[in-house]
Amino acid sequence: MRESVRITTLLNLLSLGGIVETAHFEYYRTDQSRPFFTSSPRVYKQQIGSSVTFTCRVENLGSSVLIWKKDARMISAGDRIVRKDDRMKLHGQSLELRDITEEDTGEYICDVETYGEPISQLHTLEVLVPPRVTSKPSDGRIVIRKGSTVTLECSGDGNPSPNITWTRQNNMLPSGDKSMTGSSIVISEVSRRHTGIYVCTAENGVGKPSSAQIDLQVLYPPEVEIDQSWIKTKDGIEAEVSCIVHGEPSPEIKWFKETMLLEPTNNRHMEVYGNRRVLVLRNFDIQDFGNYSCQAANSLGKESKVIEISGRPHIAKVISPALSFSKNEYNLTWTVDSFLSIKEYRILYRVVLRKTNGLGHSEWTNIIPTIARYELPRQPKGLTYTGTFNFLGLEPDTEYEVIIQSRNKEGWSDPSEIFKFSTRSPDYDTQGLKWSEYDKPGHFSSGGATQQQTSLFSFLAVTLAVFLISAPDF
Repeated sequence: MRESVRITTLLNLLSLGGIVETAHFEYYRTDQSRPFFTSSPRVYKQQIGSSVTFTCRVENLGSSVLIWKKDARMISAGDRIVRKDDRMKLHGQSLELRDITEEDTGEYICDVETYGEPISQLHTLEVLVPPRVTSKPSDGRIVIRKGSTVTLECSGDGNPSPNITWTRQNNMLPSGDKSMTGSSIVISEVSRRHTGIYVCTAENGVGKPSSAQIDLQVLYPPEVEIDQSWIKTKDGIEAEVSCIVHGEPSPEIKWFKETMLLEPTNNRHMEVYGNRRVLVLRNFDIQDFGNYSCQAANSLGKESKVIEISGRPHIAKVISPALSFSKNEYNLTWTVDSFLSIKEYRILYRVVLRKTNGLGHSEWTNIIPTIARYELPRQPKGLTYTGTFNFLGLEPDTEYEVIIQSRNKEGWSDPSEIFKFSTRSPDYDTQGLKWSEYDKPGHFSSGGATQQQTSLFSFLAVTLAVFLISAPDF
């Protein structure tokens, strides 16, 4: 490409006809004398608050003027800054911009005015902004009734656009996940278990993550759970009735015996431990037996739960391990709370049978051991009784199920939950000795009977070797 320059000269030429003609002459300027860029266009990505220098290098500038512009507005001309912005400074032909803000995002043009059309070089500034996240509503508090559907929502901005992650303080999310991504969480059929603080966190790789919280409060009518226990004190026996009460708004609690509203007395205390409300009946005696109820009420409804305090024993709790120390014996141990002395126990047991199509069971066997006179407590009132029963002649490597009931003069307790225990495998020996070939099931031992026969006879007889009933001294 050549730049042509036309020079017009008037020549007065005298000819025979006296005609004056105009002659036109042209010469050309080569590219080597025209300004050109030695720098290249760039995209600058800078974090907010930092500085950037837009590089512009021009050769053969000569008398041409270099101009910096942004958004068609002039920044500088030649070596002079014309924009009223103290953050801008020229370094030769390059432009420095300090303390970058989001508004500085855009295109910066290095423009050279020269012969013909101007030449330009475009730089782009992309401002990187750390994430910001806000909850909706902005105060981060949502109150909703039980059974409704609620949407927890957060909005985030920044450059690049941030990702939002949800977590829940000291709990899992309603979905059962520890965290999940997205701008919102939808919870259907809200219950009190959804109450809590939900945290949304925005991250985009620039600066520190940003977090916001939503405190979800669920309004619901009272929910009550009730239980009763005996407590031994130096002054006698106390009965405690415990109510675990949940409700929002916080419920008001009332205690009743039958239909009579109870008030605090010297022997009747009402205590509060967070959501747990306790009715303490001191110096408990037979006339205190009856039905006790805990009634909770708030503006959304009321609920009442009743428990009977009677002389009947509580449900037995097995405390022995699930795996026997022997291959053909098992020592079953349990405890039971009873205001009155235990008179009798009932033990039901059965074998868990392994079948090709799954597990089965034998029939229940009922055992009612006799409690010896010396095993009865010396005092008419008890508290926690401990019972043991030793099963002999059990099959090795076999699982059994047991149910226990207790009786005092007020009647039988409810059956215990099914407890499962297992015997050791046939080659188990507590002394670390293995059976000899002749001691294995199916071979005769020196006693003249097979081990298998002996176990079978013992199992059918269910030898009641040891039965101990113990009670604390009062």
